[in-house]
Amino acid sequence: MNLSQLRFVQAVASTGSFTSAAAACFVTQPTLSNGVAELEKELGQRLFTRTTRKVALTEFGRHMLPAIVEVLKAQEALLLRAKAWLQPQKRLVRIGTSPLVSPAVLKAIVEPFQRQNPDVDLIFREMNWDDLNKMLHEGLLDFVFGARGSTTPARPRKMERAFLYREPLLFIPQRFDWHGPMQNRSVSLDNISGETFVMVPDTCGLAHATRALFRSHRRKIHEYSGQALSYQVLEQWANLGIGAAVLPKSKVTPEADYTLSIIDKAGRLAAIEFEAIWLNPSAGTAHFLAFAKHLRRVVPTLLNGLF
Repeated sequence: MNLSQLRFVQAVASTGSFTSAAAACFVTQPTLSNGVAELEKELGQRLFTRTTRKVALTEFGRHMLPAIVEVLKAQEALLLRAKAWLQPQKRLVRIGTSPLVSPAVLKAIVEPFQRQNPDVDLIFREMNWDDLNKMLHEGLLDFVFGARGSTTPARPRKMERAFLYREPLLFIPQRFDWHGPMQNRSVSLDNISGETFVMVPDTCGLAHATRALFRSHRRKIHEYSGQALSYQVLEQWANLGIGAAVLPKSKVTPEADYTLSIIDKAGRLAAIEFEAIWLNPSAGTAHFLAFAKHLRRVVPTLLNGLF
């Protein structure tokens, strides 16, 4: 077993294609296919099912993929720690982001700072919320971006926070066929409270925000017993009629015409709020403090009206 084989598996799982994965890994397809086959042989079970139409993870593959990703992330963290030790003059800001944060938003946040601070390297890691918090408190990350209100473990050290932006939440009906009350392509939360909702695991903040929205209206949310693996699967399951879904606008297929805005009890668009958190350093470096100032004073204005 080697890291290249693990990278091959991650690439195939991400692209759904051996050809695309080989291109992403800058190797030939036979090299990638042989690497995956050797790993499958060592693990004792196939990771992928292959047909003429698609490549998909087996049940064993879905079970093993999170562990494979963690090994690759651990290697990346090891290299970054070595780089920080060997090149102390290099100024780094290590940022962890929830999968819920839109890449377009992330770009809008960091580009102005990078233009003004070209000598500062911004290093990004995307992980679930609990792992981001753990890495933040262990000193492996400097800042974390995620949904406001997500659970943060109680710690003795003071936590700093900065509001970043609000993003509308959209309702996706089952089978994209909504016959209930609707006005200007929007629905009230009361009108959809009787639906059964498919959810993703409570690791990114979306499930927490959806449940909090229903609680704020004193409504019980009816959840489907299974869980989707990704935001795309939520849409697909809604199309299959398994259940309705709630998604941030940036996570819905761009050309989708079957979504409805949700109106809360105050008559506003229901939304999910995002924030940055970091530990209050006793003696922060200049570039660390500059980035914190950028988050507090510049970013909310930059992102105002983005959605």
